[in-house]
Amino acid sequence: MAYQNSSLNGNITSNSDTTSSTGEAVAFKVIKVLCYSVIMLMSLVGNTLVITIIYRNKRMRSTTNNLIANMAISDLLFPLFAVPRETAKVFVGTERWLVDGVVGNILCKIVPFSQDISTAVSILSLVVIAFDRFYAVKFPFKPAIITPKICRVIISFIWAVATSIHSPYFYTFRLAINNNITYCIYAWEPAFNTISTQKVYFLIIFNVLILFPIFVITILYTAIAVEIWKQKGPVERSCHERQRREVENRKVLKQVVTVVVVFISCITPITIFSCLLHFVWNLQPPREIEDDFRFCAQFIMHSNAAINPCIYFVFNKNYRKGLKELFECCAQIFSRFPKSDQHNISTHSNVDTKIERVSKQRTPRGQYV
Repeated sequence: MAYQNSSLNGNITSNSDTTSSTGEAVAFKVIKVLCYSVIMLMSLVGNTLVITIIYRNKRMRSTTNNLIANMAISDLLFPLFAVPRETAKVFVGTERWLVDGVVGNILCKIVPFSQDISTAVSILSLVVIAFDRFYAVKFPFKPAIITPKICRVIISFIWAVATSIHSPYFYTFRLAINNNITYCIYAWEPAFNTISTQKVYFLIIFNVLILFPIFVITILYTAIAVEIWKQKGPVERSCHERQRREVENRKVLKQVVTVVVVFISCITPITIFSCLLHFVWNLQPPREIEDDFRFCAQFIMHSNAAINPCIYFVFNKNYRKGLKELFECCAQIFSRFPKSDQHNISTHSNVDTKIERVSKQRTPRGQYV
């Protein structure tokens, strides 16, 4: 969403931007950078592990796990693109851009585009996961509608939708130079009026990527909860296989509901900020509250990419088992050669010891050195 990334009025405010970036206490800047460094490391490591575990274990390539891997891939865009940019903002200001020329112009468009399609991919994936869980609970013995082949098509469609919705970024984000300083600005001119067009664009994104998906997810999980409550009853009413499926569905349900709740909690602050920005402040937020409010809201949203892997490992024993197997595999790889060398040394030592014992037995005492 464009409100996360840059100034929305297209005007370069170099004086205020410079004052904001230099007037802030150095200690506070260091704390901000450390916070972003932590979530960058957690997101890179955590999401990479999730993708690797699902890739290595064929038994885990279910529809839900494939969509979780899709979310993990999209979450990797945050530490790769968003975190370096947010770290730079702490020191040089919101609008300053450190790279100029053709490469700088490309990065000015790619960086906000990449981090915002990540949010879109995540919430659309959560909608598909909710539908898949509803069908699994409602019809536990019927074949899954979303087969692996259909799942790949859906994932491609999710990325296509996210890319299409944010494609205007390649027009609106551009470089501008003022007093020999390069800025990355966001403006709909000259083709459109920035303020009115941005408000319409925000409403489209808000309804398509936030309001409607959350409404659908809420309806589906409410229906799932009702269905699970209806299925509760005496043991003799259901066979062993059905009980096993119900237990598995409840475990998966706890995991995905937690992911949904955390995701909504993380995007709520930036959504509130954007609503105030568009409909209260008219795209001109008060400077005294903008920096801290924007930073906190963006940090909470970006931290979702680091929290999700933790949820998977806490709630799902298969991920913990896959993580253990992955660590064991890595340990074998790194310790293979040292162990081999140590084994050879030990073997030679044992042989030498045996030879010495034989020599002691067969050689006269005066001739043994």
